[in-house]
Amino acid sequence: MIQPGAKNWIDKYFSMIEEGTINLSRQGQPKSLSNAHFLHNVFFNSGIVFGFPCQFLFFKEETSNKWTADEKTTFLLFECLLLVYVSEKKELNKDEFISALLGFYEQYNNKASLNVLKLLFKESDCIKLENILKKRVHLKKTLSNQLWVSYLNNSLVYLDVLAFRSFIVNKKELKESYDAFVKGALYTIGVMSKADHKTQDIEDQILTVYLASANMEDKTKKEFKQKYAEEKLCIEDISLPDRDDDLYKFYLVDMAVLTVHSDLTEMSNELTYLRKLCSYLDVDSVQLEQSIILIERFVMENNHKITFLQERSSYEQLYGNFSKHWIKILGRNKDKFVEELRESKELIYLVNKSFTRELTAEEKEKVKEQFKDLVKSLPALAIFMLPGGLILLPLILKIIPDLIPSAFKENEVEKPN
Repeated sequence: MIQPGAKNWIDKYFSMIEEGTINLSRQGQPKSLSNAHFLHNVFFNSGIVFGFPCQFLFFKEETSNKWTADEKTTFLLFECLLLVYVSEKKELNKDEFISALLGFYEQYNNKASLNVLKLLFKESDCIKLENILKKRVHLKKTLSNQLWVSYLNNSLVYLDVLAFRSFIVNKKELKESYDAFVKGALYTIGVMSKADHKTQDIEDQILTVYLASANMEDKTKKEFKQKYAEEKLCIEDISLPDRDDDLYKFYLVDMAVLTVHSDLTEMSNELTYLRKLCSYLDVDSVQLEQSIILIERFVMENNHKITFLQERSSYEQLYGNFSKHWIKILGRNKDKFVEELRESKELIYLVNKSFTRELTAEEKEKVKEQFKDLVKSLPALAIFMLPGGLILLPLILKIIPDLIPSAFKENEVEKPN
């Protein structure tokens, strides 16, 4: 049994790898995905991007249910740093990994981390690392429990993951690159919060979290606050530590989509700004759509865990905004979609049935497979084939009858042979 709140848990973790209890090959990279796309998908699914631990990368034991939120986040941060190392080095050398990670945090200009290293100079490297990771995680409850904001102060730990990757790949001076990572995220949120020329309280809170949590120089903070107050922020102000770092670019797009969604209003007006941001970052439209899908999926899968979304009205409002977005996408391809849908009487029958009773596991699988076949014939709907796209299927099936009622009325009571 392993307990992140107790001493020597990192040594225990590596012993579990040797025993085969923890299998690092669980996160095998498909050949069809670039390293950046692979890591982005894994990290997003884990929840580390939001500082909200949803699932671990390698560890699968149920004992983690008894861990505190801090312990889960600390443990997830460690696994994400480990995956970065293994994905770049292609193999695990425990001593080398620990040494690289300590070197990374020693360069990081953070008093808490450096003081820990000085106080623990007689301790083993693994104990030093345990204490540093513990200091990196802070779940403060000073903000109201709205949407993701109460967790966002921990989303900055994801910048540790991005900066560690840059540290390994580029061997750059960490303080300089880490500041650039934080500044890029801060300016992205600032620009997107002004996209509709109205700044909501929730968007201000996101910025407050970043400004309070980020280890940035006062001069940089002051410069940002002045530009933000005077509404002089623009996309071109967003600086990148490395123009070739796609993983960081994907993170900025995620934070942009998150900011747009945070005020619970429909995001159609802000889509133009999202596309401009992607153009500036050299991120294609497919990645933008995937980011939207991933964030909407995150909300739908975790609404029962997030305090704010447990309020029915808030979840329904956000869910309604998602529906409007996908209605527009489906509506642009309505005629072709109806034509293809009419060829699938069984799909129509099962969708109708789902409105009155719970489908069996076999029926749900049939719906999923038939919907996949349907969208394959419509290139414009290929976004549903992206990783995570099919999690939105219940939402899509719910809006299709309203969008194209004729296809359903013709087959309302007809059961396919």
